[in-house]
Amino acid sequence: MPFSENTRIGELLKSDAAKSVLDKHFPGFTKTPRLALAQGFSLKAISGFPQSNFTPEQLKACVDELGKIEETDLNPIKVNSIQQYKRSGFKNDLRWGIMGPGKIAKKLAEAIEGTEGSMLYAVASHSMDRAKTFSEEFNVQKVYGSYEELVEDPSVDVVYIANLKTQHLESAKLALQNNKAVLLEKPLTINAEQAEELITIARQRNVFLMEAMWMRFNPNIIKLKELINEGSIGQVESIEADFSFESEPDSSLRLPEFGGGALLDLGIYPISFANWIIGRIPDSITSQCMLTSTGVDGIDSVTFEWRTGEKAELTFGIDCIRTMSAKVTGTDGYIEVFPPFHGAQVICLHNSQGSKEFSIPFRINGYEYEVEEVMRCLDMGFEESLIMPLDETLNTMKLMDGLRSEWGVVFPGER
Repeated sequence: MPFSENTRIGELLKSDAAKSVLDKHFPGFTKTPRLALAQGFSLKAISGFPQSNFTPEQLKACVDELGKIEETDLNPIKVNSIQQYKRSGFKNDLRWGIMGPGKIAKKLAEAIEGTEGSMLYAVASHSMDRAKTFSEEFNVQKVYGSYEELVEDPSVDVVYIANLKTQHLESAKLALQNNKAVLLEKPLTINAEQAEELITIARQRNVFLMEAMWMRFNPNIIKLKELINEGSIGQVESIEADFSFESEPDSSLRLPEFGGGALLDLGIYPISFANWIIGRIPDSITSQCMLTSTGVDGIDSVTFEWRTGEKAELTFGIDCIRTMSAKVTGTDGYIEVFPPFHGAQVICLHNSQGSKEFSIPFRINGYEYEVEEVMRCLDMGFEESLIMPLDETLNTMKLMDGLRSEWGVVFPGER
């Protein structure tokens, strides 16, 4: 089995030949002190990090050479990576429109294009140049210079919104009021009041709305929950999860006017993960927060406790580098989620029977599973997802409002 840009770093490091290639193209790479934190990442994933100095040319040369190495002793796990949901009985593909053609929108566009039954039909931006550039990269039929034009197009079935989170409320209202189904990038909004307003509109108009929490549809994360439900680690006792990195000095994550800080963009993952594992929000919460010079939360730690005895230790930050991993411990073992846990591609079960690694590679890039969920829900006439229900989205937003209130983080325009 040849190596590729999607091979995990952990697998590459098992091969002396691959290690030599890595050090040839990226001198000192295999001796980097923090390399242990990158075991679950692929070269392709690492190259996309702001801190990475990999050039596209370096990456291509390295991958080309790695592809010539044939490793026969890795014994990869055989998995089923086919499309799980396919439409039947429909004459036309589900036609998607995208608001906000940025980096995350490109991920979803790739997933839409690779998913049978869905097509990327339209894109809209306040900048016509950005919209046209996006349409040239993907096979988009319609290009609009305003959001209004997109939602007024009768051919658009569902709108994916991926602009700034401070724009989510008005953008989603516009789509919902034009009876367009909406997949809204997480966080749904910047606070619970706004989230509740959108949920109310969607329910009153009987229009589909879902928060785009891609982690929840990740087959490896779903496998973890299945193992827990099967009793593979006994009764759950504790959860650990981290999502931290050092953001750029000029990043919008540092600006309160853009709803910045670690909590809404990063913390939402560990928080959602813990509550999903236990099945409900915690009964008590304690936390610590270190603010940035701009007044948003920079380094956070949160402890959840439930009356039934479970405990979660969650960390997230934009001013530090931590493990970006997760671990669920029970009375008969534990399951570790290799980094990055929110985009998990490898989990490992350790219990009294031994250890076993599970890996379900993404069919495209990991975003295809929420595309399939939207298709499934709309085809079945559902107005919200049972996997990512709106009440859960709202409860998470209320929880995060409480943390921000405790930390004194207020965004412009909030009361």
